[in-house]
Amino acid sequence: MNPKKPRNTCMARCALLAAILLAVTSTWSQEKPKESATAEPAANPRLAQVKRVCVQNFGDDALGMQVREMVIARLFESKRFSLTENCSKADFVLKGTVIEKGEFSQRGEQEGASGIGGERLYSTDQKKQATVTLRLVDKDGEILWASSQESTGGKTKGAIADAADRAVRKFLRDIERAEKQNAPPAKSP
Repeated sequence: MNPKKPRNTCMARCALLAAILLAVTSTWSQEKPKESATAEPAANPRLAQVKRVCVQNFGDDALGMQVREMVIARLFESKRFSLTENCSKADFVLKGTVIEKGEFSQRGEQEGASGIGGERLYSTDQKKQATVTLRLVDKDGEILWASSQESTGGKTKGAIADAADRAVRKFLRDIERAEKQNAPPAKSP
């Protein structure tokens, strides 16, 4: 048996396989139009009607109260609508939940003989992850908007504050998108 023959056959098969793969991938790319990764579905047009909002309690625990206050402060800063403490007077109610998870890891090392004058090194690490879920509900209880944002924290803020900020920013962006979608077309001169 000639040892070169299997090698040439293998090379020919590999070249043929590569050509087929190239043809298939180019056909796929021609058939399917490229979609942008940031394409979001259209915003609910009723979001443009949001004018008076009540932020309901996110829970009776300290964490829920803390995040509620963060959300209220951020919404107040936006100056997009009026906020009320009386949910019966609001057009819409913003409800939410907060989940915080912590992961604690500990590591220890010891140099030298066991138990006899060696150097001991210990380190601990605590990672926190938070999820803030918000939903906007009208007076009839219909959910107009909902989003859940996760965070492990930012450079200058913790996981809870970061997740709450992300959720509010998404809410405000979606309201802005709804207003742009509902805006009448500009008249041409």
